[in-house]
Amino acid sequence: MSRNPVVAVLHGPSGVGKDTVIDELRRKTGIFRATSTTSRLPRPTESDGVDYHFVTSEEFERRIAVGEFLEHARVYGDWKGLEKREVLVPLAEGRDVIIRTDVQGARRWRQILEGAVFIFLMAEDREALRGRLIGRGSEDGVSLAARIAELEDELDDMENNDYVVINRHGRLDDAVTEIAAIIERERQNPDRATVRVLPSLSDSE
Repeated sequence: MSRNPVVAVLHGPSGVGKDTVIDELRRKTGIFRATSTTSRLPRPTESDGVDYHFVTSEEFERRIAVGEFLEHARVYGDWKGLEKREVLVPLAEGRDVIIRTDVQGARRWRQILEGAVFIFLMAEDREALRGRLIGRGSEDGVSLAARIAELEDELDDMENNDYVVINRHGRLDDAVTEIAAIIERERQNPDRATVRVLPSLSDSE
């Protein structure tokens, strides 16, 4: 591994395939996925340490008090955040890290992590993305309408990223290969700042 490992922050609209891309990227490259911690109960299909680190509200608040989080927030009454160890430990080992987030998270990470690389994952176009949201059938009518309404905010942030990668239907390998190449390029980029946490922001609530 290089002496200047990469933190890649991947975000994009719902339905674009972020989890699938990351899972395949991990399989091919061994990149470390930073796993969030939450105080909510796991769903039947979720596993501790894979989907989230599941803890009680009391334990989450204890970790806040001792400064263990890079960022945290209440989401629909439950705590959710990313602990420092999920980023700093693999970086210290020379490993690349990928953080999956949404547009609000990406805006926050730009304030917290100097030297991170921001990658926006997009479908072929707006209509393709709408089709994916509708086609996956996992949302009710109200939720689907909300997801579609969020698209514009996500798309407005596209220009604020270092890279835009198109995840075309049936072309998963192309997107994964492109992201792997971006990470390799940035690892060797002498002009990229070494990843550094900005303490004054990361320690604030």
